[in-house]
Amino acid sequence: MKKYELIFILKADQPESEMEARVSRVRDILAEHSGEITQENHWGVRRLAYEIKHETRGNYMFLKFKSEGTVVPELDRALRLDEHILRYLVVVDDEWEERNRVSMAKRRQDNSESAGAAE
Repeated sequence: MKKYELIFILKADQPESEMEARVSRVRDILAEHSGEITQENHWGVRRLAYEIKHETRGNYMFLKFKSEGTVVPELDRALRLDEHILRYLVVVDDEWEERNRVSMAKRRQDNSESAGAAE
Protein backbone atom coordinates (compact mmCIF):
# COMPACT_ATOMS: atom_id res chain seq x y z
CA MET A 1 0.00 0.00 0.00
CA LYS A 2 1.16 3.50 -0.79
CA LYS A 3 0.45 6.67 1.13
CA TYR A 4 -1.22 9.53 -0.73
CA GLU A 5 -2.34 13.08 -0.08
CA LEU A 6 -5.44 14.58 -1.67
CA ILE A 7 -6.50 18.19 -1.55
CA PHE A 8 -9.59 19.51 -3.25
CA ILE A 9 -11.33 22.87 -3.41
CA LEU A 10 -15.12 22.99 -3.40
CA LYS A 11 -17.08 26.06 -4.45
CA ALA A 12 -17.48 28.29 -1.39
CA ASP A 13 -21.22 28.80 -1.83
CA GLN A 14 -21.94 25.11 -1.27
CA PRO A 15 -23.32 24.05 2.14
CA GLU A 16 -21.20 22.04 4.56
CA SER A 17 -23.27 18.95 3.80
CA GLU A 18 -21.88 19.06 0.24
CA MET A 19 -18.32 18.87 1.60
CA GLU A 20 -19.29 15.88 3.74
CA ALA A 21 -20.87 14.24 0.68
CA ARG A 22 -17.58 14.65 -1.26
CA VAL A 23 -15.52 13.21 1.61
CA SER A 24 -17.99 10.34 1.89
CA ARG A 25 -17.65 9.68 -1.85
CA VAL A 26 -13.84 9.59 -1.54
CA ARG A 27 -14.18 7.24 1.44
CA ASP A 28 -16.43 4.91 -0.62
CA ILE A 29 -13.98 4.88 -3.54
CA LEU A 30 -11.13 4.07 -1.15
CA ALA A 31 -13.14 1.26 0.44
CA GLU A 32 -13.68 -0.28 -3.01
CA HIS A 33 -9.89 -0.39 -3.44
CA SER A 34 -9.12 -1.57 0.12
CA GLY A 35 -7.88 1.86 1.21
CA GLU A 36 -8.45 4.02 4.26
CA ILE A 37 -8.30 7.69 5.21
CA THR A 38 -5.61 8.28 7.85
CA GLN A 39 -5.98 12.04 8.28
CA GLU A 40 -8.77 14.46 7.47
CA ASN A 41 -8.24 18.20 7.77
CA HIS A 42 -10.92 20.71 6.74
CA TRP A 43 -9.23 24.06 6.10
CA GLY A 44 -12.49 25.93 5.55
CA VAL A 45 -13.33 28.73 3.15
CA ARG A 46 -10.34 30.73 1.93
CA ARG A 47 -9.67 33.36 -0.69
CA LEU A 48 -8.16 31.94 -3.88
CA ALA A 49 -4.90 33.37 -5.21
CA TYR A 50 -6.57 33.77 -8.60
CA GLU A 51 -10.02 33.17 -10.06
CA ILE A 52 -10.93 29.61 -10.92
CA LYS A 53 -14.11 29.19 -12.98
CA HIS A 54 -15.16 32.74 -12.00
CA GLU A 55 -14.86 31.91 -8.28
CA THR A 56 -12.71 33.95 -5.88
CA ARG A 57 -13.23 31.81 -2.75
CA GLY A 58 -13.04 28.09 -2.14
CA ASN A 59 -13.72 25.55 0.59
CA TYR A 60 -10.55 23.45 1.10
CA MET A 61 -10.30 19.81 2.26
CA PHE A 62 -7.04 17.94 2.84
CA LEU A 63 -6.96 14.14 3.16
CA LYS A 64 -4.16 11.64 3.72
CA PHE A 65 -4.92 8.05 2.83
CA LYS A 66 -3.38 4.64 2.26
CA SER A 67 -4.40 2.56 -0.73
CA GLU A 68 -3.29 0.59 -3.74
CA GLY A 69 -2.25 2.55 -6.82
CA THR A 70 -5.39 1.51 -8.68
CA VAL A 71 -7.46 4.01 -6.68
CA VAL A 72 -5.86 7.13 -8.21
CA PRO A 73 -7.49 6.90 -11.67
CA GLU A 74 -10.88 6.28 -10.06
CA LEU A 75 -10.47 9.28 -7.72
CA ASP A 76 -9.29 11.37 -10.65
CA ARG A 77 -12.38 10.47 -12.65
CA ALA A 78 -14.82 11.11 -9.80
CA LEU A 79 -13.30 14.49 -8.86
CA ARG A 80 -12.93 15.65 -12.48
CA LEU A 81 -16.61 14.96 -13.22
CA ASP A 82 -17.88 16.82 -10.13
CA GLU A 83 -18.92 20.31 -11.25
CA HIS A 84 -18.69 21.76 -7.72
CA ILE A 85 -15.00 20.90 -7.29
CA LEU A 86 -12.82 23.74 -8.57
CA ARG A 87 -9.43 22.00 -8.31
CA TYR A 88 -7.93 18.84 -6.84
CA LEU A 89 -4.51 17.26 -6.55
CA VAL A 90 -3.47 13.73 -5.59
CA VAL A 91 0.20 13.15 -4.77
CA VAL A 92 2.22 10.25 -3.38
CA ASP A 93 3.37 10.90 0.19
CA ASP A 94 6.98 9.65 0.13
CA GLU A 95 7.48 9.51 3.88
CA TRP A 96 8.15 13.24 4.05
CA GLU A 97 8.01 13.20 7.85
CA GLU A 98 11.04 10.90 8.03
CA ARG A 99 12.97 12.91 5.43
CA ASN A 100 12.09 16.14 7.23
CA ARG A 101 13.23 14.75 10.57
CA VAL A 102 16.59 13.66 9.12
CA SER A 103 17.03 16.96 7.30
CA MET A 104 16.27 19.02 10.41
CA ALA A 105 18.68 16.92 12.53
CA LYS A 106 21.44 17.51 9.96
CA ARG A 107 20.67 21.24 9.87
CA ARG A 108 20.80 21.47 13.67
CA GLN A 109 24.13 19.65 13.67
CA ASP A 110 25.55 21.99 11.00
CA ASN A 111 24.33 25.04 12.94
CA SER A 112 25.89 23.84 16.20
CA GLU A 113 29.21 23.16 14.43
CA SER A 114 29.08 26.67 12.89
CA ALA A 115 28.34 28.26 16.25
CA GLY A 116 31.19 26.31 17.86
CA ALA A 117 33.65 27.42 15.18
CA ALA A 118 32.60 31.07 15.52
CA GLU A 119 33.46 31.15 19.23
